[in-house]
Amino acid sequence: MMKRRDFLLGAGALALSPYFLRHAQATNSGASQYLMPSESAPHQATWMAYGATAGAWGTTGMYGMARRAARADLMRIAANLSRFEPVNMLVNPNEMEEARAVLAQVKGELAQSDLREYSATGVFTNGRAIPNIEAGGKISLIAAPLNDLWVRDTAPLFVRDENGKRAAVDFNFNGWGQADTGAQGWRKDPAKREHGIVDQPIGKDQKIAAFVAKYTHSPLVKTWLVMEGGGIEVDGKGNAICTESCILNDNRNPNRSKAEVEQELHRVLGVNNITWLKGLKARDITDAHIDFYARFTDDDSVLCAIDDEPESPDYSVTRDNLRVLKQHHRNVIELHTPNYETVQAAVEARQYKGFRFNEDGFAAGYIGFYVANGCIILPQFGDPDADREAFDIVSQSHPDRTVLQIATDGIANGGGSIHCATQQEIPE
Repeated sequence: MMKRRDFLLGAGALALSPYFLRHAQATNSGASQYLMPSESAPHQATWMAYGATAGAWGTTGMYGMARRAARADLMRIAANLSRFEPVNMLVNPNEMEEARAVLAQVKGELAQSDLREYSATGVFTNGRAIPNIEAGGKISLIAAPLNDLWVRDTAPLFVRDENGKRAAVDFNFNGWGQADTGAQGWRKDPAKREHGIVDQPIGKDQKIAAFVAKYTHSPLVKTWLVMEGGGIEVDGKGNAICTESCILNDNRNPNRSKAEVEQELHRVLGVNNITWLKGLKARDITDAHIDFYARFTDDDSVLCAIDDEPESPDYSVTRDNLRVLKQHHRNVIELHTPNYETVQAAVEARQYKGFRFNEDGFAAGYIGFYVANGCIILPQFGDPDADREAFDIVSQSHPDRTVLQIATDGIANGGGSIHCATQQEIPE
């Protein structure tokens, strides 16, 4: 089952390395000016946002009633990340008191966690010891206006210039194709509304990239490309995986050829080789972000999500993805999604009264993990066999990291993942 957002209510040496010099001499699109490191490269911090606001999710119904769970999920992610690295959490100024209270509650719950057992509020490591909360860095609550939690898409992507200096790329967030960019030929996809995907406020989130760049004293890199961080997966070696349905879409980059897009991605992210997956338009708000489908690993493999529900649109999509990825990458590992009925029963049993399981948009896929300093934060969904299989596969493909598996029912009910809710900041 892979269902997604269906609503919208040491790095200095890298720049001078032989790789970077070869990269700058690439012939496909001229000299690259920047390079985006892999997510597995060292982090200065992780950025998050205390979203799931009433303005974005509402206060009633399926999404409104999941806000409480989603916000606890955000703090659970932050608390576990802080065992390994600092976390900067953006918070609307008028919600700072609530954010502190939820964080304190989550810290208390995690203190009682049995590392060998799955639970709705704990953390599973298969018994492996982990540092204390904030042992790796402080959780800083930073006042900033925001609409929602999806910083993978709204925050900038951090890169290095040819001198090894940090910069931040703003990809002109337009609400996943919702807002007119002013580009000739821009077209909002009517099929999204036909599939029940409606708009939400994004004005505050459109300013987050510039805010984070300024806060971190990182020069802001501008581009004509309209896309989101969840729409591209890079390995820091010049390779990337993307979906055509997302980036080569008239609701983002009209009248632009694939070659033009590749040239600009080369300039701002240092990408030389892109594996393009077809994707799927208008069945979720993102038009099929790659971070629902495929991820690079520490051992140079590619993890590929496989949906085993025959009635799901992603059943055929994920199998086509697997075929294409195997044509371009030596070692592709299947990561199967959990059983839909099992997940629904587990989530409904462990969540509070009033929580309504999102049958059309609950994002139950393990590809949405986040790689941080020394650890991986991986989702668990209440399907014991699938959860443990995912834990083992991700652990084996990232042998030098501790995998922490946690429930994120609220975020998943909103159609997103841990990866969607996090954005890495590289060191200066």
